[in-house]
Amino acid sequence: MYDLEGENLYSVKWYKNGDEFFRYLPKSKPKIQVFEKRGIYIDIDKSNSNEVVLKSLELSSSGTYRCEVSAEAPSFQTVFQDRDMITVEGPHIAGLHHEYNVGDTVNANCTSSKMQFHAQLIWYINKEKANSTVVQGPYYKEHFTGNERLVTTVLGLSFNVTDGHYKSGEIYLKCAARLASFYLHSDEKVVKFTKRPPTESIISNQVQQAKIQDKTSISVQNTPNIIHLACVLLFCLRNNRNVQVAY
Repeated sequence: MYDLEGENLYSVKWYKNGDEFFRYLPKSKPKIQVFEKRGIYIDIDKSNSNEVVLKSLELSSSGTYRCEVSAEAPSFQTVFQDRDMITVEGPHIAGLHHEYNVGDTVNANCTSSKMQFHAQLIWYINKEKANSTVVQGPYYKEHFTGNERLVTTVLGLSFNVTDGHYKSGEIYLKCAARLASFYLHSDEKVVKFTKRPPTESIISNQVQQAKIQDKTSISVQNTPNIIHLACVLLFCLRNNRNVQVAY
């Protein structure tokens, strides 16, 4: 908003990085003039002498914006104000499975959008900030588009699933992006949590049980032969005879 202090409005002009992209002249027809500029898409129906509404923002929409207001003659007094605007996309979580067992390792990456500044990424496990022992990075990757330099930030997460992670059968993971003193966006994922033992343990137990059953069966089958041999030996000892026994 602006205050002309009783003077009539001559023009309102908007600039991005020093280039004019919008002009409002109340005495002209049409009143609104738009100048094409990369990353600037104006909603004409919602823009007027007091505000400019931008739509379909993209990364190139970031920049320094200036609003310049001028009064009518004879003073033509002009005032302006600058503000920086940064356009970003939310971070993205990748690398997760749909389900984990106790003892499994969770490995995931959180990647920020391309932006002019380094974003601070923060991992949360079940709504608690992850400590440094399970966080990997951050790592940075540069991208160049013409004369523009953009940066992508990646922060890894790696931890073993324990009973302590159990939250109603699910593990709640969140990655938030922060720039300077304010939070931008976040991405959230929920993965299932199961307490069943690993498949290898189940197979091992089944094999051991099968071996025990086999041993029991063998010992029962051999029982009559053992009894017969014992009786023969006892008879020979009583009668002092030497008997050869074939096995």
